[in-house]
Amino acid sequence: MKNFRNIVRSTFVLAASIMFTNTALADWVLDSNNSNLSYGSIKNGFIGESNTFKKMSGNIDDNGHINIDIDLASVDTKLELRDQRMRDIVFKVAENATAKLTGDMNLEAHHDQAIGTSKVIEATIGIELVGQKIDYDVMLTVTRLAENKVMITPHGVIFLDVEDFELAGAIEKLRELAGLDTIATVAPMSFYLTFEK
Repeated sequence: MKNFRNIVRSTFVLAASIMFTNTALADWVLDSNNSNLSYGSIKNGFIGESNTFKKMSGNIDDNGHINIDIDLASVDTKLELRDQRMRDIVFKVAENATAKLTGDMNLEAHHDQAIGTSKVIEATIGIELVGQKIDYDVMLTVTRLAENKVMITPHGVIFLDVEDFELAGAIEKLRELAGLDTIATVAPMSFYLTFEK
């Protein structure tokens, strides 16, 4: 009986170890229903609009590599004509189906972070859009929502300059089509990304 109990105990410990290892090595998968990436636009000097994307997917792998795909065809500016112009003129979705947000961070370093608390970290994220990739040194806030759930947000505002992505000409064409005096070439970007495993 003692040997049987030892065998059962050893089997349980082995199974628990395998489960823990698989969990530790599993990717953190983006919960797209509880995530958002938005950018702002300012026209005629003072009219601000918030635009977003309806579809994103991605993960953080067990090496800490962030890889988020943003479906550019899912852009939502709250006006269908403007959506179509963004798809055709700015993003050229026939040639550039997705944008990418990349970077590196180690979420395992937050395994002892108390649920409901936040930590601010330094990170470098990359934005890849219409064939151009720009890296940004940013501060990110990591909030522990549950045992296997975290949310990542910028700690502050990230500004994108469309000239860095060689999109100034496309923005000028939008301005002409819309009959506007100006469209700002610097756009604020914000996001909240929820990951689970």
